[in-house]
Amino acid sequence: MKLRKILIIITFILFITGCKVVKKETNLEHEKQTYQKYVKELKQRNYSSDDIPFDIDVVYDRITEDEVRYQVIIDNPKYDLSSLQVIAIHNKQTDDIFPSLGIFEEKKSLYRGKKPEGLVLVGYIPYDGKLSNFKCKMKVLVKYTYKEQTHTVFFVKED
Repeated sequence: MKLRKILIIITFILFITGCKVVKKETNLEHEKQTYQKYVKELKQRNYSSDDIPFDIDVVYDRITEDEVRYQVIIDNPKYDLSSLQVIAIHNKQTDDIFPSLGIFEEKKSLYRGKKPEGLVLVGYIPYDGKLSNFKCKMKVLVKYTYKEQTHTVFFVKED
């Protein structure tokens, strides 16, 4: 009798554990599809949205002789934004994935006048020329919720 109860408990634990693994794999596949969809949308986009409810800037820094770091900075929201998902892509050759926030991890929020004041995506691009000669087309997609409505804005900057 005890052996039967033990086997039932072990089977139940294995079942629950298996369900969690399947759920994590399903979520990861969904996140991967979302990431790929956003990259595809950005590649097709050639201009910024008209009304972006926050400041967005791109900063380039030389970090080694053959690499440039870029930072996409999103701050100063005009109103409280929740459920943010952000991805930045560029037109340079790279072996890295494009940086994102809120897709593979918990979605972010930005509140007007509250800390943290902004979000930063960081990526790296191989480049061995002078930083003053560096040219790059950066595209950013930001999906967010405001007053229970989902919005998507695009930012395109070509140096």
